[in-house]
Amino acid sequence: MIPSLVSARRLTATLALAAAGLGMQGCRLDGDTSLPPFTNPTAVNFAPATGVTLSNMTRINEAVYIQDVVVGTGRTVAAGDSVVTYYTGWLSTGFVFDSRLAPATPASFRLDTSVIPGWVDALPGMKVGGKRKLVIGPAKAYRYDTARDAANNIIIPANSVLVFDVEVVQAIPRP
Repeated sequence: MIPSLVSARRLTATLALAAAGLGMQGCRLDGDTSLPPFTNPTAVNFAPATGVTLSNMTRINEAVYIQDVVVGTGRTVAAGDSVVTYYTGWLSTGFVFDSRLAPATPASFRLDTSVIPGWVDALPGMKVGGKRKLVIGPAKAYRYDTARDAANNIIIPANSVLVFDVEVVQAIPRP
């Protein structure tokens, strides 16, 4: 599942670098090792396919915006719950990088470190049966990392603003 796709690869790369005696030392350009600021979702032009009008969305924090498309009638999702969802994820350009829609098996995960922080911030308060649009800036997504598919093609470039349509079909309280 894309929300946790990078984690295993990041750990593998870190272990490989450590074993080789190398470190993650940023690129150097005339001695400057600083990274550019994270892309701000308000500075992005969203492709029409994403359905995003940021001015119609609620800002949760510096990097996460939400909009309820359908308000559910079931249990309210709480922080730390396990959720079962259908979703589609886009880059702001309109490129669909992942999708898990009915009748496929829904995605299941706990709202903790197993998913990107933007999902942890955006799903609590949502009701089962609801559909919500999320805009997540890189500070709460993959930051400067890239996500790649099985063929090593980049599907989420570094510093990307992501858009998700999420439907919660079940919320299971933390034991």
